[in-house]
Amino acid sequence: MQIKRNLEYPSWKTPFFFIKSLIIFIKIIRTGILNVLIINKFFNKQIELILKVLNFVFGNNNQKEIGKKLSNVLINLGPGYIKFGQALSTRPDILGKKTCNELSILQGKLKPFSNSIAKKIIQAENDNLLQENLASFDENPIASASVAQVHTGILKNGQKVAIKILKPNIYKELFRDFTFFYWATKFFEFCIPSIKRLKLSKNVEVLSEVSLNELDLTLEASAADELAENFKDHPNYRVPKIYWEFTTKNMLVLEFIDGIRIDDLESLDASKHNIKNITEIGTEVFFLQVFRDGFFHGDMHPGNILIDKKGSLIPIDFGIMGRLSNKDRQFLALLLTYLLNKNYNKVVEIHDEANMLGKDISHYHLSQAIRAISTPILNKPIGEVSLAKLLGQILSLSKKFNIEVQPQFTLLQKTMLMAEGTTRQINPDINMWELSRPLIDKWITDTHDPFKVLEEWFHKNKIALLKIPEIISKVDEILSKK
Repeated sequence: MQIKRNLEYPSWKTPFFFIKSLIIFIKIIRTGILNVLIINKFFNKQIELILKVLNFVFGNNNQKEIGKKLSNVLINLGPGYIKFGQALSTRPDILGKKTCNELSILQGKLKPFSNSIAKKIIQAENDNLLQENLASFDENPIASASVAQVHTGILKNGQKVAIKILKPNIYKELFRDFTFFYWATKFFEFCIPSIKRLKLSKNVEVLSEVSLNELDLTLEASAADELAENFKDHPNYRVPKIYWEFTTKNMLVLEFIDGIRIDDLESLDASKHNIKNITEIGTEVFFLQVFRDGFFHGDMHPGNILIDKKGSLIPIDFGIMGRLSNKDRQFLALLLTYLLNKNYNKVVEIHDEANMLGKDISHYHLSQAIRAISTPILNKPIGEVSLAKLLGQILSLSKKFNIEVQPQFTLLQKTMLMAEGTTRQINPDINMWELSRPLIDKWITDTHDPFKVLEEWFHKNKIALLKIPEIISKVDEILSKK
């Protein structure tokens, strides 16, 4: 993999990286974030004790505005850390609602670069856009996130557009962060060989490749186009129009969406939107992306989802997208179904069928271990059940039971965490997985229907099948000559 070669670092950087990791670790602890984790009792007693000791030694007694202090630290550390903070901002179950609200600045309210630089970038990418096609251009950005900022303009035909431009030197900065993350995972794998099966460094490779692809805005435009094609017939989910004639690698021009953030409950209520309907639409869309299409939005924090006047969901950022093969989707569908039905023997069975278990592993003991970690999570009130957290707990069994961790699920798990967090923020009484269950059950039935399987086989091999008459004719011609 090309990304792996690019992430490789010279050995002389190891002492520098080690010192850097200690400094970053202390900076984060000084924000007081460990105190939040301890209060919310997210970890088991052993880990909680370690956190208390670290908090006592390095922590800050001032527990005010922890989220703001953590935001400032992550912003100063770089764009890779900002992405980590964006994911955390959707998890009030871990950090609490107040801290998550303070972290929301990372979702599009960062300090922008200067207006003059923005105009220079646009002119360099497509001078005709400013000079000939725009009737007006707002130099003040409406959003500024980890890798880009967005301006608005009005085309001469009256259509309002959003103009997304990459930040200067962003590739270098983001790559620097991922190189450090790669070193950190390699360091842990060297110090603790038993965690190699978690494939942490492989996960960094996957996330690095996905995130660095985000820096080519033509790829983002292509992803938006594919997503729009997949949902062209959906009445409540719409992708903004892409203006390909103006889009380049460093600039994306798309339809401006006048909408309300999905987590802005006051504005949604004032506009008389139905929160229950929004939750149901979001759940259905997530299911269709993951299971029907195997192509899903990989950055589902609330800042990337708007609600228009009709109540439709509008995604506005397509830089990070994920893919799953049909085999991966079938495994995931069965896994979620068996977990929701508390059929732990079947959970073990599908891991074994997927060749994810080591030899001589006791299926009975693994089933009991999965039951032990699943029961406390699945027995919670319906709005607090987190299948994404449960999948993470199952991954934690990999060391003991020699489970082969699959890197392709890394981005999906992150997306699941964001989707759950967003759903919980806007409607705490709804469990998206209970809403998804009938959809998943139907999908499993359809994909295992022998007539459906045969139909898909014919579709995939249509070109080869059309050549059969030609092949028969040639064989007949050869035989007739003999």
